[in-house]
Amino acid sequence: MLEPQRHSFVITFVFVVDILFMHVRGDDPSPVQETALEMKYAGIGIGVGIFLSVCFIAIKVYMIKRHLLDNEQSEDSMRACMRVEVESRT
Repeated sequence: MLEPQRHSFVITFVFVVDILFMHVRGDDPSPVQETALEMKYAGIGIGVGIFLSVCFIAIKVYMIKRHLLDNEQSEDSMRACMRVEVESRT
């Protein structure tokens, strides 16, 4: 296993070599372009998330409303229930 002093040297060496390779290759992105790109993708992600949330809530509200309307008792079913209750009391 590496000693702590040697371990920090290896990390520093790899970091410096990576920075040097970025400058030699010329793929050093400017901070302004990188931030604008991140904001663009963050905006797209937020928009998709809000759209999916609204769709989910709309479907849930529709399902609950439909369930309530399907289970709503009509006058005929209420009369039948009243008859059964009256007959069971006598």
